[in-house]
Amino acid sequence: MNWLLRLSFPSRKPGAVTSTRGRLFVYLALTAIVLLFSYQLVLNRESFSSDLRWAVGNGLKPPVDYVVPVPETPREGEQLQEQSDDMPLEPPEQQSEEEPVKQQETYPFREKELVLAAMSTSNMSWVEDHVPQWHPNIYRADVPPGEADLTVPANKGNEAMVFLTYIIDRYETLPSIVAFMHGGRYQWHNDNPLYDSVISMNDLQLDYVREAGYVNLRCSWVIGCPVELEPARYLRERPEDEGHPTALEFPDRFLELFPGEELPEVVGTACCSQFAVSREKIQERGVEHYIRYRQFLIDTKLGSEISGRIFEYVWHIMFGKPAQHCPDPRDCYCRTYGYCNMTEEELQKQWEWRGLALPEGWPDVDESAGLQKRGDLPSVEYWRKSTSRRI
Repeated sequence: MNWLLRLSFPSRKPGAVTSTRGRLFVYLALTAIVLLFSYQLVLNRESFSSDLRWAVGNGLKPPVDYVVPVPETPREGEQLQEQSDDMPLEPPEQQSEEEPVKQQETYPFREKELVLAAMSTSNMSWVEDHVPQWHPNIYRADVPPGEADLTVPANKGNEAMVFLTYIIDRYETLPSIVAFMHGGRYQWHNDNPLYDSVISMNDLQLDYVREAGYVNLRCSWVIGCPVELEPARYLRERPEDEGHPTALEFPDRFLELFPGEELPEVVGTACCSQFAVSREKIQERGVEHYIRYRQFLIDTKLGSEISGRIFEYVWHIMFGKPAQHCPDPRDCYCRTYGYCNMTEEELQKQWEWRGLALPEGWPDVDESAGLQKRGDLPSVEYWRKSTSRRI
């Protein structure tokens, strides 16, 4: 222990050597603690650097300065996740190039198309023979799906089921103008002296259809105008009117078909579910509305003679006209068919009531022998009460 004596500081006091030894041990202990602490710092620094490289990657800056780069386009996984399970997983550029070509091949754009509500026994040769300028869509309403080129999901609602089915199926590929008609060439409600659908189609003024959006193919006020229904009053009073079942059902069914729309006080429009509409007017309502209207016909327990006639008095409302839509006949004939400057006699003879069926063999009949006396013809009231009217 002599070396300890050499390191001690001289002191004149007794016991100085012992005091020096104590301080020396303290210094040594402090030195050891400092060395151990420094060594631990070095170890911690190495550990921290290793953890940092694992978290952010070699060569990257510490997290305080790190910004996640945002890709300019979505990653493939994210893009596929956003697509619906029902959608094909195709690159966007393939969809944009192939889809329009497919539609063009299936439904080439046409200026005008004719939609006809027919039956399996209907002779439709008159369309191709006499109105070839109109592309026909002939629906056989009584043929089950899959057994005709064009048919309907259910043979209910008369012509309304056909018209709605066409709109739903062709909503995205509609022509500029669509004319909706019954299947027969000669119909008692066609608005010309021969009751001929060919005349109506050949004389229809397309510019007026584009301008008006919706045009009823009938101008005569006989049946339907100026007032046919009083929905608001029937809803309030619930009158007994067995002779007019459509009037009784109309208020509730209107509110069901057009939720949120005001129930009209009166409804007036020329019968009988034949009209022309522009593509833009149809598409003012989303396709989901037409799907709901058709589903009503599929689900309803009402007979077709009532459900179909309800639609007869809502088509004009559906396509943006007021509930009471009865244009002046003289003006209507001029603008709809180009029959302008009609005399009063011509106006009276433009359409005459001959009953629910034209004479057999019409129009090649001798009127003096083949027609019933006018007094023997069924009345307009009979037409309203009839439950046997078909497409």
